[in-house]
Amino acid sequence: MSDWKSRIEEYRKVSLQSDFLEARVNAELEARELLKSKLGQFNREDLELFLKLCNTENVPKDIYTNTLRNKLTNTRFQLSFIGANKSLMINDLDKCNKWMPILWNTPDNIKTVGEFWKCDQVRGAGMGLPTMILYLKDSVKYNVWIPFLSKALEKCNGRILETVRNGQNYRDYNNTISNTLKIIPLETPLWPQEIDYILYRIGRA
Repeated sequence: MSDWKSRIEEYRKVSLQSDFLEARVNAELEARELLKSKLGQFNREDLELFLKLCNTENVPKDIYTNTLRNKLTNTRFQLSFIGANKSLMINDLDKCNKWMPILWNTPDNIKTVGEFWKCDQVRGAGMGLPTMILYLKDSVKYNVWIPFLSKALEKCNGRILETVRNGQNYRDYNNTISNTLKIIPLETPLWPQEIDYILYRIGRA
């Protein structure tokens, strides 16, 4: 993993910048507080704000510079929380209000997220929405799961990761991050907010 160590330290010239981390930490904090205060009682505007916060970041304009933009963007998890997916979730507001408390409150998170995918009730939610809720609940234990990030992780790990939506594959994704990225002897430990950016950069390499 020595080669990945040097690459990741290079990527961290972006992800360790205070403005990068603050943008993500603050957006996550606001999303978490919104969940706690209105869980199961979102209106359309609440859900739209929540999805925007989930996707908020401050990043460079491209991978060829380390200079951050002068504004926040709604781009963190690609299309997971914008466009057609956002519209579908907002139009399934009642189902979001049913499932979000279940995902947030249940002790057995992997089992519950598997049940969410079996039901396939919330249109547009895909992998992103349920795993974002688990990430906001415990960002050390859980990671947001989307196909692009899973494919990027394969480059580090050297084995194929299944992306069929079920609890076991999500568990495998989280475990692989812990057993791959998190064991690389970096100069400072990874922040949870860095992981998807580093995977994004690995995927683009």
